[in-house]
Amino acid sequence: MKYDIPFPFMGRGRATVVTPAARPSSFTPSTPMTRTILTYGEFDGFHTGHADWLRQLARMGSDLVVGCQSEQFCQRAGRPAHLGFAARRAVLERCRYVSRVIPLETWDQVRSDIVNYNVSVLALPAHLPLPVSGLDEIVQVLRLPVTARETVQRQRAQAS
Repeated sequence: MKYDIPFPFMGRGRATVVTPAARPSSFTPSTPMTRTILTYGEFDGFHTGHADWLRQLARMGSDLVVGCQSEQFCQRAGRPAHLGFAARRAVLERCRYVSRVIPLETWDQVRSDIVNYNVSVLALPAHLPLPVSGLDEIVQVLRLPVTARETVQRQRAQAS
């Protein structure tokens, strides 16, 4: 399209409106991209190791959803929790890294949690026995060491 637009620095002339084929490199979207991280755990006796784990995961995305194991889940797993679910949930909700706390009743709910909360990454402690077959088709699954000791052991195993 051509428009008769006066240009003070060029005099009068005809201007052509050109739309770029691609976005300029300085383009920033008006809404930031969200990346939701999901993790699960018992969190009985919340300590600095738990806080470090949650901080590490929160840095990976914009939202952190934490699945806290319910009392019935802990009983079925053979590890009864010292604190009730409500107390553990309250502690997690007060943690500044956590966006949302959901109850974990059974491992069968993991797929629906991923879909319902629009999860991008499922981050699990390396020792958690969750079968992830088929989940890697809908979400990025990460198995991460929880402690610095596990990190050193993993590095030594990879070196040998």
